[in-house]
Amino acid sequence: MRYTYLTPFMFLLSACEPSQFAGGTALPDGSVYKGEMLNGLFHGPGQLEWPNGSHYRGDFREGRMTGEGELTGSDGCSYEGEFLNGELHGKGRYSCDEAEWAGEFLEGELQNGTLNWNDGETYSGEFLNYSFHGEGKLTKEDGSLYQGTFEYGTLIQGSYSDSEGYRYTGSFEYGSYSGEGELTQPDGTVFRATFRYGEAEGEGVRISTDAEGNTTEESGYFSGGIYYPSEDAWRAQANIPGAQAEARLYSESERLRNAIASLPSQRPGVRDIYTLLVGGDGTSPVFARELDWVAERLDEAFSIDQRMLRLSNGGGYGFPLATRTSIQESLNAIDQLMAPKEDLLLIHLVSHGARNGDFKIAEGEIPLNDFSLKDGRQWLENINAQYQWVIVSACFSGQWIETLNSPNRVIFTSAAADRSSFGCSDDSERTWFSSALYGEALNQGVYNPEAWFEAAKLKVTEMEQEQGIKKSRHSLPQYSVGEDFLIWWQESNSTY
Repeated sequence: MRYTYLTPFMFLLSACEPSQFAGGTALPDGSVYKGEMLNGLFHGPGQLEWPNGSHYRGDFREGRMTGEGELTGSDGCSYEGEFLNGELHGKGRYSCDEAEWAGEFLEGELQNGTLNWNDGETYSGEFLNYSFHGEGKLTKEDGSLYQGTFEYGTLIQGSYSDSEGYRYTGSFEYGSYSGEGELTQPDGTVFRATFRYGEAEGEGVRISTDAEGNTTEESGYFSGGIYYPSEDAWRAQANIPGAQAEARLYSESERLRNAIASLPSQRPGVRDIYTLLVGGDGTSPVFARELDWVAERLDEAFSIDQRMLRLSNGGGYGFPLATRTSIQESLNAIDQLMAPKEDLLLIHLVSHGARNGDFKIAEGEIPLNDFSLKDGRQWLENINAQYQWVIVSACFSGQWIETLNSPNRVIFTSAAADRSSFGCSDDSERTWFSSALYGEALNQGVYNPEAWFEAAKLKVTEMEQEQGIKKSRHSLPQYSVGEDFLIWWQESNSTY
């Protein structure tokens, strides 16, 4: 989302040494003022035009924009309303591209008001940094309604209803039912349970009403939004019985050892690239599919020559599971094979991301812990590999940049710290960021990390625009390129 933020202006004519001409007062930076003045300061009705095309028309007081006015930026975005000391302050209306914010502004920020999109979607309530934050109500263009407590643009607690007759009250995450809640279906059946990714999961209650109005309340067990009389009844039909899950865990240690043992040794005098690929959430098949493609593309781009270790959930028995333990052991094992100052450690992580930045890890009915920001920082700092390139494709992944930022490290993330990324639905072949990064953007060449990333970011933005995603919800991929890494990377590419 773009918006105009104005820092206070004061033009002291004696200090600026302006020149007078028939059309008005010209300032040293090329700005031109026309209007009333008092004691050498802009005061009263007037207009100010900047060299870049931005202009203001309205009231001035003692050299500052104060009172009623209209400000139009060089990008065409405009604000009309009250100003105080050069900032948007008071009642006003801000318009930019396909959206309009209106309400009460305080020191340049909208505090409470409305946001209307041209396609008919509307939000009314509290704001922070021009995003939904606090109590509010969001009405989608299809008539569905989200109402309750928002945090950084996403509903976290409240209610949902739509034209089909679905009604939900409870907790939300990523815009889906998540946590304790109650879902009423169009036929009147009520699910009262814990929800995960929009579906009732675990123990809960089903309340149904027959044609005569009689209500029946049944305790039972939910899986994937389907009700079972008991957990035993569900296990009898589950795709992965508990015994099979236990057998999988029992064999994991050997599977990981074999995968590590297959990695070729480091070649002295050659810059080898050791790669760790991690697909975290096995409940979403897109992540395992993505790793298949990313492995091929990375090998083509970097000539990895089998120095690649893959941990994947949801992809069958072909690869070791991705767990906190397997990630840590893999990093340590790869580190033992590498020449610390000669080789590159390349890591690609893809999964769902939690709002606190943690990397989601899940596999069927096996209870697994997530991979946290703290884990990543500690484990990468404790290995000897000096040069590291970390790519994270997950919602809210921008937090990994702040956590891992280092002169010897490159970090690419699919989203800003407070934004979701896209392309993780079950029918997707790969996430949008990875599709862009390892697609046409690779033509930029991997030897210029910034150019490679910027090409991918541009492609992601184009995809979001084509799908009608509003700018206020764009993922805003982020990157950090350490100065020492860049020097080493460019020198090593000319040497090897």
